[in-house]
Amino acid sequence: MKLTRKLRPNQTIAIILFLFSCFYLYVAFQIPVYALPRPIDSDLFPQILGGLMLLLSIGLFFEKDAETDVAEQEKTKEHESFWARPNTQIVVTALVIGAYILLLERAGFVLTTFVFIFGMTRYYGYKNYVTNLIVAIVVSVGFYILLTRGLGVYLPPGLLPA
Repeated sequence: MKLTRKLRPNQTIAIILFLFSCFYLYVAFQIPVYALPRPIDSDLFPQILGGLMLLLSIGLFFEKDAETDVAEQEKTKEHESFWARPNTQIVVTALVIGAYILLLERAGFVLTTFVFIFGMTRYYGYKNYVTNLIVAIVVSVGFYILLTRGLGVYLPPGLLPA
């Protein structure tokens, strides 16, 4: 019986994410607690994110790979357009995130987030414009209200009135 076996790509990524989330949690627990008592302190959110990342990396490790036919994969690779290729999608997503960061202060959180969500859902193949529009509006306005009014976080209003 072989003690070592070849890891699937998902398992390799899961191990890297697990180690990173352990380091992230270690750093998150080093955030100092302020003297004033508050129900939600600045250390809670990073700790929750680190814990979720840890759990999701464990789930990714045990996730089964999709069973696909090799001939079917080759057939779909031949018919893929330039914009549907995985490498192109990664580059486009990175560029759009960069544009989002650059425009966030000028255009504002709600408008920039709306355009980002609507554009990326459309780019990744969700063709129902009405559903995309509703989701983009609800998410961007909902997060804005939750973060500004609920948690007291300043977000740039940009072109929209404050």
